Amino acid sequence: MIGIALVFLGGVITLFWGLNKSESKSLWILRFFMLLSALLSGAEGQGWVDFSELFKWVPAHMLNFNAFKLSMVSILSFFGFYILSLLPSTYKKGADVLGLFAFALTGAMMMVGSQHLVMLFLGLEVLSIPLFVLAGSEKENIYGNEAAMKYFLMGAFSTAIFLLGAAFTYGGSGTLILSEIQMKLSFAAHFGEFPVLLKAGVILMSVGLLFKVSAVPFHFWSPDVYEGSPNRVATFMAVIVKVAGFVAFAQLINTFSPMQIWINQWIVPVSILTILVGNIAALVQQTVKRTLAYSSISHAGYLLLFLILPMEENLPILGTYLLSYGLGTIILFYLMDKYSADGEKSFEMFKNIKNNKIDMAALVIGTLSIAGVPSTIGFVAKYQLFSAAFSQNHYSVYLALLGSAISIAYYFKPFRYALAETNEVDAEQNSINGLFSQICLITGMLLIITLGLLPMITERIF
Repeated sequence: MIGIALVFLGGVITLFWGLNKSESKSLWILRFFMLLSALLSGAEGQGWVDFSELFKWVPAHMLNFNAFKLSMVSILSFFGFYILSLLPSTYKKGADVLGLFAFALTGAMMMVGSQHLVMLFLGLEVLSIPLFVLAGSEKENIYGNEAAMKYFLMGAFSTAIFLLGAAFTYGGSGTLILSEIQMKLSFAAHFGEFPVLLKAGVILMSVGLLFKVSAVPFHFWSPDVYEGSPNRVATFMAVIVKVAGFVAFAQLINTFSPMQIWINQWIVPVSILTILVGNIAALVQQTVKRTLAYSSISHAGYLLLFLILPMEENLPILGTYLLSYGLGTIILFYLMDKYSADGEKSFEMFKNIKNNKIDMAALVIGTLSIAGVPSTIGFVAKYQLFSAAFSQNHYSVYLALLGSAISIAYYFKPFRYALAETNEVDAEQNSINGLFSQICLITGMLLIITLGLLPMITERIF
């Protein structure tokens, strides 16, 4: 709870502080609150401090955080801080964009801690509504207006479908509390067939969440929305929404764990389809941003494999994968944003990157991690996930490995241009960067390598 309180408070203070100031002068306030939220939530998750007495007034059946969820809140806060530290602020007056980022992050944390379908729905909406506005925040960009409209329409449809599923679930169980639904399903399992309303409920709620995490066949909005949105917003969608969405999804599937065998019959095909479509479609993309969008779709497919596992003992695998995915994706989006400053959208934007040694190293390390190459946290995450999923469905792991092999072809595309002949003048212009951003970038690279070489650290975190 301390994480939610700090991020929300930071958003409110930033809004009022930056009323008549440029965004860059208000940014430090929100970054401070996000970093403080990450540190305190992580410390509480490790049992070093306890803030539960401050939030005894919050009903435990609505919102509750165990050690794993506190770790995920810490990671969400860190990712929010990392995105706002790497991707540049604007010089427009007002801090409304920053406030919307803070409130969207608050919704993501609500989804992580939800114990009730109403709270899960509220978290979903608090996350989504600011993003509808943020996607079209560059009003002069026609593609941004298109992105905002598409995201709004798809968000409205997915919300309606989720609510219909929640209504069916209530009709079949008589409760909206997740623990009570699970208990009633456990009783029903002893009598054979599960109620049809509950089957319909879990399918419809899953469809609503599959829209949010852009899994096939509900992915069609994602590349267009990512491409039209400002780069900071696209990064936020690709990372924060995905992390919160999968933690909430895992919790929902765990609630229906007595129906796990039946759920796996449709989760596995959706996962395989998402992996293959995401990776194959990424091969033919000509712009970096759309390639990263399809990369995000393929990783949603890998993460869907986690949903076929027994949840409680495998939660560290989910945490490790989301941490690795977030770090690599933020770094690649940052480099895309920096080197597309002159309007170049294709992979040719990286033709001068090798003249900036730090950025070149970041491109190599970020790409290797998200591709799952050894010595990075991305490899550790994929190895743990595939090893655990192999015992449940080995054919899906074979196809996931095929998808990973395909992904090498498009992940390594930038290297063809990065290692080509460079223009020294352009390279000099592209090498300009703030000291704080450089420190953050180096920190991200060190985390990827350190956690890849010492995977026992992530076991301790989660």
